[in-house]
Amino acid sequence: MRVKVILNPAADNGRAANLQTGILQAAEPVGHLDLVLAQRPRHAEQLAREAAAAGYDLVVAAGGDGTVHEVVNGLLAEGQPTAKLGVIPLGSGNDFAFCSGVAADWPTAVTRLFTGQSKWVDLARIEDENGRAQIFDNNFGLGFDARVVVQTIKITRIHGFLKYFLAVLHSIAFYYDTPQLEMAFDGQTVAQRILFLALGVGPRGGGGFLLTPDARQDDNLIDSCLVNPIGRLTMLQMLAQAMKGTHIHSRHVTMRRSQHITIRLVDPAPIHIDGELFAVTEDKIRQVTITSMPAAIEVVY
Repeated sequence: MRVKVILNPAADNGRAANLQTGILQAAEPVGHLDLVLAQRPRHAEQLAREAAAAGYDLVVAAGGDGTVHEVVNGLLAEGQPTAKLGVIPLGSGNDFAFCSGVAADWPTAVTRLFTGQSKWVDLARIEDENGRAQIFDNNFGLGFDARVVVQTIKITRIHGFLKYFLAVLHSIAFYYDTPQLEMAFDGQTVAQRILFLALGVGPRGGGGFLLTPDARQDDNLIDSCLVNPIGRLTMLQMLAQAMKGTHIHSRHVTMRRSQHITIRLVDPAPIHIDGELFAVTEDKIRQVTITSMPAAIEVVY
């Protein structure tokens, strides 16, 4: 089996750069792998595309959720991938790895590249009105949820779940937009102002928030969590609930499951996919369409 590991040295605020030798040593008792460094944004996507074209059986994202996102998009650049996806979780959130059953400690994850199981998981595709499209493997956020991602990018001295938690608190204190949306969930139309709309192929985002706690990676459905405009005190109260997934019972929250979602933004708002910014408010994106991609990639875990 030919294995290509794409290591993002910038993952976890640069801490992943020190793990290149350790990854190679962890693999020695179980198999051989080729390792390459991603040097710039979207380089991991290019490297994954090249690895698949070169006939590698397993292409591994060594980094955080952003690295996984790029590798997934690279593997699917030519349609149904021939290579399997592996993950060595080295980021702050590692939500895709958590949702997929990948070992949380990276040495075990390296070993399981050669000894683990595999399964097919769903993905989702987003396209805006200009024809710009990407694939996301775990989650999508519009509004407040995307604003948290913007703030997370600015935090460089803290890592792990605390980084996301502080970004949420900062956003509660300093951000309060409620964009008007016109949405269609498998044809069911909804028009209203929202605090945020979160979509999940998997249950967890932000390193520990279960915004779509019942989402499954193998049901060809995208779970959605729509939160109505609420006050800051209610937001703080729901913060603890979101960490346990119990917010879904709130009267301020509407949960749905859909295969096809269309969103028209009457008011522009930021959008993230897999913790990476797809659009900022200033881009003035007016419409996005999200479609489920069932059993789209095989993951080793």
